[in-house]
Amino acid sequence: MRATIVSGLLASLLTLASAQVRVVWRYVYTPPQDDLAAHLERAVRLSDGGLMLLGWVETPLNGRDALAIRLLPSGAEAWVYQVDGAGFDDAFVDAIESANELRLLGQFTDADGYLSAQVHRLTPAGQPIGVFTLSRTPNTHLRPLRFSDYDQSNANVVAEVVQGGVSQTLFYNASISGYRPFSPFSFRPWGVLPGDVAVDYPSAILGTVATANNSVDAIFSTLNYGLHRYSGAPRGVDIPAVGAVQRFAERVNYYVGVQSEGGVFGEDAVLIRYSILGTVVWGYRYTNQWHDDYAEDLAIDAQGNASLLVKSVLWQGEPYERRTLRLVRFSENGRLLSDAELVEDGRPYLSGLVRVNETGQRYVAVSGAVLPDAPQGVSLLARVDASGQFLWRFVSEVDYDALFAESDGSLLTAGSLVFEGQGFPTPYYRRVVAVRYAPNGDLDGNGCVDDADLLQVLFAFGQQGADLAADLNGDALVDDADLLQVLFAFGEGC
Repeated sequence: MRATIVSGLLASLLTLASAQVRVVWRYVYTPPQDDLAAHLERAVRLSDGGLMLLGWVETPLNGRDALAIRLLPSGAEAWVYQVDGAGFDDAFVDAIESANELRLLGQFTDADGYLSAQVHRLTPAGQPIGVFTLSRTPNTHLRPLRFSDYDQSNANVVAEVVQGGVSQTLFYNASISGYRPFSPFSFRPWGVLPGDVAVDYPSAILGTVATANNSVDAIFSTLNYGLHRYSGAPRGVDIPAVGAVQRFAERVNYYVGVQSEGGVFGEDAVLIRYSILGTVVWGYRYTNQWHDDYAEDLAIDAQGNASLLVKSVLWQGEPYERRTLRLVRFSENGRLLSDAELVEDGRPYLSGLVRVNETGQRYVAVSGAVLPDAPQGVSLLARVDASGQFLWRFVSEVDYDALFAESDGSLLTAGSLVFEGQGFPTPYYRRVVAVRYAPNGDLDGNGCVDDADLLQVLFAFGQQGADLAADLNGDALVDDADLLQVLFAFGEGC
């Protein structure tokens, strides 16, 4: 019997949620058998407002198959594309829309146990067009990371090649006939920041390189445009953990959060703003002698202000080793604007995402938070103002892995969900899930759209700004559209 009952504990926690958002639709992928797992590697928002869910699904025969699911803007499943490889480590890891087709970047294991990479070309309807296998030297691992913007093409590929225990970066240039590799770059790749093909700004590759004094430095590279090497404390380890691009500006700026270890105060989060040439515009070291700080996620608004999500492990006070999540904001010139604690306690797996939409509204998704009335870790979805205060907060059972802030004030999310099956002992199954949320007009969060909500819109009518709770449609203006949204929902939940 298919598992359809949400864990009782998490379901009860939903009653704690402020009813300021509603679920527009929810999609759950169910594998062929309940005891087979499915995992989300990446979610990609498509130009039509739909989603591509990429990852793997277990099979009863040979481990894992690469899995790609296309969802329509309505949340309906358009198609599922599943590829059976020869080994256990098969997965789709990225997708792009290119020249009226979809390209899926896949990692597969060959018969000898070596990792290889393929690009699968599909029509928008999910019909296979062809497969490009990326060339590699025999007896080497080739691990694909992401598609990359370069030379007016968004279909290039960045991959890691491992031979003889040495890791290097390999870049593949896309052409009509396939993919041509460049000479390897002598650093290990950790991630890729998207560029902008329209203005010929390339993706940035983030990586690490070992040094002569037994330390590890962080690398920022835009290929032949520029490269920068960040070295923190002597004999320390510096790893690029998060990155973001200023998407709503004429000239692209790259922001990188580096996890820096080895200083006087332990683990620090270093935020660096780079130009396309690899030069440092400014840098800021977020440090404290009483806690370790880990960069979790990063978002940039249209003015270049940075919102850095930081997990801090506190070494002072009770309870000892308490984990918190903070939202730290910086100006476009690197000045610290605010530092607010969003979650005061969390499980060891506490993590989060932060996003900013085109009008500057900030959203966070948190997994592994501990609430006073909740004995286990839960997830939170929230909108916060410039000082880090909640404008609304929604308790959820979804472990969020992807978050997209839409221009209409709604949110697209993807992640995993635990279902409770039937039997003894009780089986639990983890499923891939996607959910779209939207404001429902209940501004004060009392579970009822009533006169108080209507008055809140009327009192704020005509005001402009990114931090207005009454701005329901995300256009940074409280106007007729927001008033109508409350009026149409009037009486719901009462």
